[in-house]
Amino acid sequence: MQDPFILFWAGLILASIVWYGVLVFYVGIKAGRDIKTMIKSLKDDPSQDR
Repeated sequence: MQDPFILFWAGLILASIVWYGVLVFYVGIKAGRDIKTMIKSLKDDPSQDR
C-alpha cells in the first residue's frame, strides 16, 4: 500500500486536471453558440450600412 499522502495529492491533481478540461470544453461550446448567434443577428440587421 502506498502512502495515503501521495494518493491524496495524486487524486487531487487528477481531479483538478479533469475539472479544468470540463470547464474548457463547456466554455468553448457556450462561446461557439454565442458567436453563431451574434453572426446571425448581424446578418439579419437591416440597419447596417452595406
